[in-house]
Amino acid sequence: MKFSSVVLGALLGTATAAPAALGKRQQEFTDYLFVYFTGEGTENGEQIYISVSNNNDPSSWTKVGPAGPNAVSTVGTTGVRDPSIIRSPDGSKFYIVATDLWVYPRGWNVGDDYTTNGSKGLVVFESEDLLNWSEGALRMVSPENAGMTWAPDAIWDPSREQYLVHWTSNLIGEGWFIMRSFTSDFVTFSTAEKWLTGAGMDTTVKYDAGSDTYIRISKNGAGELIEQANAPTLDGPWTVIRDGIGEGLPAGEGPLAFQDNSDPSVWHLFIDDYTRGRGYQPFETNDILSATWSASGSITLDQPYRHGYVIGITAEERARLG
Repeated sequence: MKFSSVVLGALLGTATAAPAALGKRQQEFTDYLFVYFTGEGTENGEQIYISVSNNNDPSSWTKVGPAGPNAVSTVGTTGVRDPSIIRSPDGSKFYIVATDLWVYPRGWNVGDDYTTNGSKGLVVFESEDLLNWSEGALRMVSPENAGMTWAPDAIWDPSREQYLVHWTSNLIGEGWFIMRSFTSDFVTFSTAEKWLTGAGMDTTVKYDAGSDTYIRISKNGAGELIEQANAPTLDGPWTVIRDGIGEGLPAGEGPLAFQDNSDPSVWHLFIDDYTRGRGYQPFETNDILSATWSASGSITLDQPYRHGYVIGITAEERARLG
């Protein structure tokens, strides 16, 4: 999500078995799937695009299906950005959640309109095969004083046996927060509540099975770059491990992180070099707990992918996607 000067000023299967099951499935993944949008410079750029890796290589991607979006929103603003994708604990369904925002018609030169008069909903797409997606559904999740509902993400919460869905909101008169809500089906959501304060925006949360640790990665802190915090549970306590991640970039946003399929000690981090229009730039670490991220020496990306999400997929899923 574009981080304007306005925003900068404003920001100062069973449940308990789910992580173990996902860890086991990690060992079966043979490739990656990447959901993203392509930018606000074209009419169809703010829709859902899907690519799959070639030969388990996170630097080589093939677009799924014909040219153009893989899923299109016809609800809300009719634009979608910042998609994230989550696999159900039993592996039978996939959900994409995305920001309801279409910048293309007006551009970014609208003052604070997008952050004070934006959507109170997020857009949900559902699939059983990663190929055929439902029509987008607008789920109204933010409170009445929310100025926007940006960069939604989701993670399975084993303690509650539900998905924890979180996003960034400007609560008018209160400040900026990472909000959260719980759902079992991405249709009905619990009342939104403040989850994280002072955690910036564009937050993604991952679970590291090897250390039984939750990893929060956000746009926050020094140099308009990326911050990592760790916690033993999704309820915290969160400890900031490092900020300024993405050294060498003038600024960064929309971080996505994923574990390497071949070597689970390696994690990849893509950071959107949005101020230069270069899209995602790859970083990696072999020590996720210490957040010692460095520019990747093994991955280069062939186009400026924008804020999205990567998951592992099986050989069967990869074959089905072409």
